[in-house]
Amino acid sequence: MKTALVALLLALSFGCIVDMGTTTTVKSNDDHTPVPDKYPPADHPPELVDSDAPGCQRAQSLDLNLYYCAKDEHWFRYALNRWYLAFAWDGNWFPVGDNDLPRSLAKITPAPEEVKKSREDRLKQLEQQMEDLDKQEPAKSSN
Repeated sequence: MKTALVALLLALSFGCIVDMGTTTTVKSNDDHTPVPDKYPPADHPPELVDSDAPGCQRAQSLDLNLYYCAKDEHWFRYALNRWYLAFAWDGNWFPVGDNDLPRSLAKITPAPEEVKKSREDRLKQLEQQMEDLDKQEPAKSSN
């Protein structure tokens, strides 16, 4: 018993025992939402606007497909037909599976058929632009 008491006193004197009680973190109004490193640093955080995904807001001034979900304090981005999540510590992006994606974002994810259709439409637009450029090229060379 005496040894345990001495060990306890030594631990207390050296600061080895830590209070394991619960603490509450209070955010001040000065705190701002950190932006992933891909985007240039700014003096103020981007304006977050409401989105179709409840619980998540869009940072459309940075990217039309960039969402901040306040519940988990995570940034998500839809690009290349899939969702990505930003690492908190370095801002790099990694693909997110369905289990890691908030339900509200999963609901607004375009269906594969829509993505394929929009890709085909974009290719048709590019082909038309190429044809228009080809038509303009002979006119320029004859001058």
